Amino acid sequence: MKSRVLRRIDPRLIGILAIIAIALSTAATVSADTTTKKITFDHEVVIGGTKLPGGDYTLVIENGHVTVKAEKKVVAQCTAHWEARDNKPDSSSVLYGDNNQVIEIRFAHQRDVLVVAAQ
Repeated sequence: MKSRVLRRIDPRLIGILAIIAIALSTAATVSADTTTKKITFDHEVVIGGTKLPGGDYTLVIENGHVTVKAEKKVVAQCTAHWEARDNKPDSSSVLYGDNNQVIEIRFAHQRDVLVVAAQ
């Protein structure tokens, strides 16, 4: 009975499945260093030297580089790094400097905060 089942499996199918498995594991490894976060700015802000109107944005954080997207369009870029804090805030918040320059972004229920480099 075992030999009949094995005869029905095409060796090409096994090869294709192996390629798909390798591709999926590679994609998972590549995206492991990338973090995507949603943020809403209530008013005009400056991030990476770029003025952005208030609204909803997506932050793509990868290897010390932040790409800010409005929908799918890149609207700003800057450098940043993660720093650990003692507590986890209940809600997301933004710390501003002079002229509404984003200094730090705190995400809800996360101990690490994103510290944005001044431009």
